[in-house]
Amino acid sequence: MPMDCVRGGCGVGRLGFGGLLRNEQWKTLIEAGRMRVFQPGEQIIHQGQPDDSVYVLDRGNVKVSVTRSDGIETLVALRGAGEALGEFSALSGLPRTATVRASGGRCTTFALKGDRFRALVRSMDLDRLLWKHIVRRQEESEELRAELLALDPRQRLAASMLRFSTAPEPGDVGHTRELRLSQWELVGVVGRSRSWVQEELRRLRRDGVVSTGREVMVIHDVQRLRLLAAPKE
Repeated sequence: MPMDCVRGGCGVGRLGFGGLLRNEQWKTLIEAGRMRVFQPGEQIIHQGQPDDSVYVLDRGNVKVSVTRSDGIETLVALRGAGEALGEFSALSGLPRTATVRASGGRCTTFALKGDRFRALVRSMDLDRLLWKHIVRRQEESEELRAELLALDPRQRLAASMLRFSTAPEPGDVGHTRELRLSQWELVGVVGRSRSWVQEELRRLRRDGVVSTGREVMVIHDVQRLRLLAAPKE
């Protein structure tokens, strides 16, 4: 693969903040950083730390989680290539608000100190786009919180499985989805015991909705899961 692609010059399928940038802007961020590669499950950012570094995610996927006051770690998002990780702390000066780990394979990032990231954002006149991205992420968090509060545990389980699964091709409502979450991660999202989650997954397997393996599930009946996630009238 050409080095321009490895260092962000191809602009293929970028998400998040990177999806708002032109190829040359993204490449400037990449080239200003120091390459850091993280193995699956390895921690990139730790909640509560006073670090302001930004990790530009060039390849791979990450899981974003928050540890609640009761000590339970709750998955809140999955992010892919193109994301800027830790940008809120770089702008606000506040400690990390979430934990970020590599997921499903190796992650290639380019790390920039907070002051270097801020200087580049100013020099490329990206302040408005960066704040637009941050506000969008905050809105997503509020929508998720409101959605989960409105649903009962079974609905939350179904909704979370859909939210965190691999999206099907556009228009292909019957396509299977892959879900790379552990049962403990589902426990945190749903707010019920592990035994309750295990029993619900057994029921879904029996009904042909899902099949399960080690930290991976396949959703075979997307429409059925959507019905289970729908709020009651």
